[in-house]
Amino acid sequence: MAAGDAAVLLGGENTTDLGDRLRERARARRLLLVRRAALVLVTAALLGGAVWVVFFSPLFAFSTASVLVSGGDGTLVTADSVRSSLAPFEGVPLTRLNTDAVARAVESNVAVRSASVSRRWPTGLRVTVSMRTAIAVEEASGAYWLIDDQGVAFEQVSGAGSYPVATLPEERGTGALDIASALGALDDATRSQVATITSTGTQVSFTLRGGQSVKWGTSADAPQKARVLAALLANVTATTYDVSSPNHPVTS
Repeated sequence: MAAGDAAVLLGGENTTDLGDRLRERARARRLLLVRRAALVLVTAALLGGAVWVVFFSPLFAFSTASVLVSGGDGTLVTADSVRSSLAPFEGVPLTRLNTDAVARAVESNVAVRSASVSRRWPTGLRVTVSMRTAIAVEEASGAYWLIDDQGVAFEQVSGAGSYPVATLPEERGTGALDIASALGALDDATRSQVATITSTGTQVSFTLRGGQSVKWGTSADAPQKARVLAALLANVTATTYDVSSPNHPVTS
């Protein structure tokens, strides 16, 4: 057998070198895979730690002491009363705090019409309060309560004062809105004369401090009705003023 053929059959130095190179490449691939797996594990651990810090760590724990409040009146709604209403959220990481739930907690104070909430990093909140505004007074069981244009009684007062005394229908919100529309359309001089005002849910009427009655009707054409009524009061002496149809007012 020729020497070259024997080398091929039995394997020579070159063949040994090739096997070593193949084994070295296999080891390198295994090492690369191990390194990649280790990198994935380290990255996952780091990300997991970051997630824990952001969502569970006390680093971002909500503190009522860090709440900034604006819009309160200093009496019915104060910064302290707002912070007190948020006590159940104390310690919750700011990243997991439900701002809608926080707003509802602030709005549990009946004097608050609405509240908006935003995060104030790292541990606080910014709460902006919109207060209810009185349009009239409602008498109930001998007590007087300020009511707003939603029909919500939000503050007890000692008397009517300069507010008209309102009578609302079962649908308080609708009635209060109609009363607000009528009072809002009147000029200051006429509004100051309104002693009592009633909504049936469809019709509004009121009495003046001089004893005169006003039939206002529906909430339609409120600005025109207000102008007609002011002109009638200035020029016509009557006990009843009907401006429910402002183009054809009636007095008696």
